[in-house]
Amino acid sequence: MSHYLDADALRERLAGTVWAGIDVRDEVGSTNEELMQDAKPFTALTADFQSAGRGRLDRTWQAPPGSSVALSVSMPLPADPARWGWVPLLVGVALRRSLRRLTDVELGLKWPNDVLARATLHDEWRKVAGILCNVVGGPEPLVIIGMGINVYQSRDELPLPGATSLSLCGAVVSREELIATVLEELSSTSDAWVDGSLDHTYRASCVTIGQQVQISLGDGPVEVGRAVAVDDMGRIVLQDAEGAQTPHAAGDVVHVRPRDTVEIDDEFFKVQQPDPAMFVDHLESELLGSARTMRRADVAHAVGTDTETTRLIWRALGFASPRDEDLVFTEADADALRRLHEAMAGGALDATTAMGLARAMGRTTDRLAMWALQLITDMVAGENEGFDSRTAFLAAERTVEMMDTFEPLLNYVMRRNLAVAISRLVADAEPESHVGVVRTIGFADLVNFTQLVRELSERELAQLVSRFEATASDIVAAHGGALIKTVGDEVLFSHTTVDGAVAIGFDLLDLAAEDEVIPRMRVGMAKGRVLARLGDVYGTVVNRAARLTAAADPGTLLVDQAVAEAVAGGNLARAVPHPTVFLTGLGEVIPWVLKREAH
Repeated sequence: MSHYLDADALRERLAGTVWAGIDVRDEVGSTNEELMQDAKPFTALTADFQSAGRGRLDRTWQAPPGSSVALSVSMPLPADPARWGWVPLLVGVALRRSLRRLTDVELGLKWPNDVLARATLHDEWRKVAGILCNVVGGPEPLVIIGMGINVYQSRDELPLPGATSLSLCGAVVSREELIATVLEELSSTSDAWVDGSLDHTYRASCVTIGQQVQISLGDGPVEVGRAVAVDDMGRIVLQDAEGAQTPHAAGDVVHVRPRDTVEIDDEFFKVQQPDPAMFVDHLESELLGSARTMRRADVAHAVGTDTETTRLIWRALGFASPRDEDLVFTEADADALRRLHEAMAGGALDATTAMGLARAMGRTTDRLAMWALQLITDMVAGENEGFDSRTAFLAAERTVEMMDTFEPLLNYVMRRNLAVAISRLVADAEPESHVGVVRTIGFADLVNFTQLVRELSERELAQLVSRFEATASDIVAAHGGALIKTVGDEVLFSHTTVDGAVAIGFDLLDLAAEDEVIPRMRVGMAKGRVLARLGDVYGTVVNRAARLTAAADPGTLLVDQAVAEAVAGGNLARAVPHPTVFLTGLGEVIPWVLKREAH
């Protein structure tokens, strides 16, 4: 797709601005070269085609007529030369802001002069725009800023494999509107060239920070290291393997991808000695959408609050508190913190509730993440005992690849479980105010588990625990119960009805009797009002069920009087009196053994 620029429409769009006299041409050699011949402040030139366009390091930049934006402007440089290094970086900020105003494309900045784009968080970054700055000396020096933006090009029309266009990223935008928006953003952000007010924005948007990179200048040596910062002069700071840091004011930067060290065969990825830190950084960037580019102060500014508030939210989510100087946060982190802060600031949630929700999500997803990774690691390891570095790399890679499948599934399961929780909340409501809810609480305990731990290999023990948790979870879910938690050899569950809880207990005992892996089991059960908080249950009823489990004989279901009375007259079970037992903290109790009714 292409069309010629409508000069009249563009000038009308820019009427009343310093750019109203923009020069629009069909063809030039180079827009930068043209402006440099008679440089004046706040002049702009754009053309449908450049026959001799150039990028940094004198690279050729060409595109089919009408398919891109070739735009050059002249603007005054800051009086302080120490700020000149920031000019191309902040032009990148203006370009990114312009594209964000007009498209939904994911955008990042590559130091020092590229704008990168991708259609989704899981795609690779590709160059969509470039910047070339030339200084014109004099009493009041000017900078000629050349900008090339790929708009309509097809894959075959792009100059490099690592490039893309807005249309390839799914965006449809008018070139006239894009040019006008870029010029507006250049005007509105130019004060930041002097006062540094957008330096933090650049750092937050720069995907180079946190990456392993190669940097070279012409025929000079190539340096390899981790880009850890952009300093106060706009220089990229590289840290080598020994921890030494060196700033670079210029250079050709290449992001080194861990996948360059990975060979793909017909079955799966075969890792060939990848650098662990580099590999983890890459996968983290894939998961979160960008590298770590922000410090505590940067993320607080992005969220719109103070560093102490962001620290409290971050800690509530379950993450360690970083030092002020550490590059820890990504744009995704800032967005998550912003959402929670806005919910508090807007009054949707008070601080206590917001922090409680953050802790709930953090604790739940922490366990979920470890659980998911362990399952996939076991799958990758196969029959091998334990796991080695190769297994770890392969499992990590496979888990990240599966996120496109599991992320929407996780969102769905959360919504479905929320619907179930709402139904229970409404069912528990009573006309009069009350504390707690009525539940039947059950514990199931594996017999002689301590001895089994000594006898089984680590792999056999892992298989036993995994099978016990999986089958117990299935049984509880099948009968509409709630699995409160599993702790090695024990599961705690609840049900809104006695019959449902008893059915779970019988099925668990049947499982243990029939399964070749799971040993014998005993189940204890009690009914009454419990305090349900944060996914757990508390109170005397819970303690009574736990003590009854410990007192039960292997293969039996031992219950309190409330459960025994509830099943009386039904066709599910009959209650048989058990000799009096002493339950720690509860005293003497007469429990009942439930027997399944024959049908």
